[in-house]
This record gives sequence, C-alpha cells and structure tokens, in this order.
Amino acid sequence: MTSQDVDNSKAEEVSDEGIKLFKVMMRLEFALKDIGYGKPGRRQVAEVNWEEYTNEKLGAPFWAKFKDTQELQVLIETPPKKQVIDETGRLIWEQHAKVTSIQDLISAMRRVRNNLFHGGKSGDPDADRNQRLFAATLFLVDQILREDDVLQTSFSGQY
Repeated sequence: MTSQDVDNSKAEEVSDEGIKLFKVMMRLEFALKDIGYGKPGRRQVAEVNWEEYTNEKLGAPFWAKFKDTQELQVLIETPPKKQVIDETGRLIWEQHAKVTSIQDLISAMRRVRNNLFHGGKSGDPDADRNQRLFAATLFLVDQILREDDVLQTSFSGQY
C-alpha cells in the first residue's frame, strides 16, 4: 500500500476554527509552562499545572466576571463530554454536569482541547456542537490572556 492509497478525507473535516484552536491551545500550554505553571507528568514530561494556575491567577473573581457571558454558555450549560473506555474496552462518552466554578470551566475547556487533540472530535456524537465549543474555548482563552499580562507576553513571544 502506498501513501496515495490512504484516504485522509476524514482529517480534512476539522474546521478552520478547530485548527485555530489546536494552534492556540498549543501556544497557551507552552506559555503556561514558560511562566512557571509546569509540573512533571508521566516519565517527567512537562505538563501544565492547570489547577495551580486556575486557583492562583483566575479564581472566583474570573468566574464571577464571565459566568454569565453569552459566548461561554455552551461550555457552562452543556459542557463537552469526555471520551473514556468502559470496563469492556469500548469507547463511550461520559456526560458532565453543568459548570458551576472556574475550575469546572477550565476543565470543560480542557475537554474540548483533549477531544480535538486525541480524536474525540472525529466521530463525536455531539459533532453539531463542535463549532460552538471551539468558539467558546477560543473566547475563553482570549479572556484569560487579557486578564494575565505575564501569560499574554509569553503567549505572544513579545518579551
């Protein structure tokens, strides 16, 4: 089989907004580790310490400011499902309750990212919501960057 025989058409179904989200999250995660919110993960690979960042830099004030924002309601009211493997080894989608805190909101944002990065937005039963989830996540990242000048500096590379 040659590479010409491989059908890549399903990969082309990712929208421009999904591709933008991929790039933005990639840069956000670098910037968070760059400014000191990294931690060793499995096999000492650097991971973002989301909990520490969320609690130290965002917290209840950020939640109070943005919880009623229309652009975030798809993440808050009907957060993305989580792709999991059940006890039989089958791929299923785990439902999550309404978001009620900044920690929940960042978790929902991360699930959108994880579903996109790890194939959950390809064959997703909520595919009709993907564009709204991508837009809400991009909006949320933008608001986080506006709130944190140090993070924004690293994100933009304009030291």
